[in-house]
Amino acid sequence: MKKTFAAVLLAAFIPASALAMGFGSSSDDATYEMGFEKAMAGDYEDAIDVLKQVVKETPDNADAWNMLGFSYRNSGDSDNAWDAYERALAIDPNHKGAHEYIGEWYLMQGDVASAKAQLEKLQTLCPSGCEEAETLASSISKAENS
Repeated sequence: MKKTFAAVLLAAFIPASALAMGFGSSSDDATYEMGFEKAMAGDYEDAIDVLKQVVKETPDNADAWNMLGFSYRNSGDSDNAWDAYERALAIDPNHKGAHEYIGEWYLMQGDVASAKAQLEKLQTLCPSGCEEAETLASSISKAENS
């Protein structure tokens, strides 16, 4: 009983970010987080360098491949972006972020129909709605109205 209580008490004090990354996260997790933060800050070239290291060390990391694709796309390298998204989906065919970003990639190519196909996939993956579907739907709407 005391051990159970202690375990529950300990779990209550573990930060959610530590749980998300895995308790006692590895350097790969920390490196991914650094790449993610660089990408979100718009530092795409540095994000690419960091995320390439992550996928080299953990080639089955769909999140890292997806963020690498995001960084390539936003730096203007659409070919490498496509390849990275394809790798993410090969690892996890239901990766919502990759479907959203492939939809955005299609919009950059002027292919609204293919972007809508990615939106349909997202709507199947999250029938109650999700941020990825909402974001892609908004981008499609903007593309259609411009």
